[in-house]
Amino acid sequence: MTATTTTTEDGRLAVPPSPEQVAIGGGWYRAGLNALTMLTPIAVIILIWELTARFSGWPAAIFPPISDIFAAIYELAREGLLWQDITGTLGRLFKSVIIGIFVGTLLGALMGYFKYWERAMVAPMNFLLAIPGTAMFPLSMLWFGLTELAITSILMYEVALTVMLNTWTGVKTVDSALIKAGRAFGVKGLGLFLRVLIPAALPSIISGYRLAFSRCWRILIVAEMLVSVSSGLGYRIYWAREFFHSDIVYGALFVVGIIGLLIERVFLRTLEVMTVERWGTMRELD
Repeated sequence: MTATTTTTEDGRLAVPPSPEQVAIGGGWYRAGLNALTMLTPIAVIILIWELTARFSGWPAAIFPPISDIFAAIYELAREGLLWQDITGTLGRLFKSVIIGIFVGTLLGALMGYFKYWERAMVAPMNFLLAIPGTAMFPLSMLWFGLTELAITSILMYEVALTVMLNTWTGVKTVDSALIKAGRAFGVKGLGLFLRVLIPAALPSIISGYRLAFSRCWRILIVAEMLVSVSSGLGYRIYWAREFFHSDIVYGALFVVGIIGLLIERVFLRTLEVMTVERWGTMRELD
């Protein structure tokens, strides 16, 4: 079998496209197909919801139509309350997550690399993991009162513990062959820690970030219902329930779900693609 070659107009051999160029060429089609796959079930659910609410005979106070829910969201946005609530909730979220991730990643990495840190910290970590963050709210309110700090302290507690556990597990389970290979190339000490252990443990670490975010997001919404804050999605849900505005309750819950989905897909998924998938430590699904 003879190999065929292609040439350009000036007679030079044509360079075949790289796999990256091929992937980029089909990027728009693939992105559109992924978006369609994700949005189709949502559209079906919305249609079924609207038809059921309109023709089932259930009272709108319990099961409002989707059109009424979207109208309530629009009114909140027009009055500026929606943006105020979103800003307040995201401010508490990011402040807590950034501090919790830093503390949890640092302690988990130290536990996975040094035996002394592991022996000293594993028992307190497991003890605190057994106590739900929501169960700590009465204590935080006793310490800090009905303030922002009562919320953010519990969120940092949850995020730090979750990330700490996953980072410790990830660093501790790195293949010893990678460590030996790094040492064979002269990498040792802090360089071995940063250039071998952390990259190899990233799938577990990023999984911890995802888990920590989801737990933090749910607890934050509940916390805003308990603590006397002036804005926030949880506060808006609680306020709407007090005045029997079920359309606003459903609308705020819808916004909570959409924001959670966007943060997971935009921030955490992007971090995963730029690191572990790019380095080949996690395969991308076809």
